[in-house]
Amino acid sequence: MKPANFAPWYAALYPQFAEITRQHGYALAVHGSMARDFDVVAIPWAAEVSTPREVIDHILREFAVKEIGEPTFKEHGRVAYTLSIGFGDCFADLSFMPIHRGAAA
Repeated sequence: MKPANFAPWYAALYPQFAEITRQHGYALAVHGSMARDFDVVAIPWAAEVSTPREVIDHILREFAVKEIGEPTFKEHGRVAYTLSIGFGDCFADLSFMPIHRGAAA
């Protein structure tokens, strides 16, 4: 039997994170198994979207989370933020796909 993990807790947190990102014009997708941490990707979905920093600041105001380190730049222009949740046993890696203003076909 595998050891217990935080996946149920991450799953319960998803709707609240998704609502905040939606308010800022993003769709939120879970990426990964949620066994070690909570990997989510925010995808620009509306005509007008907030900056990733504005979304992260909103999450920091709403939850007992702390930002860990500096944002890191990933493949294909993604920027990733790591958040420590609760007492530091849980972590969320929130990546944002790049915003392309005026890129509609």
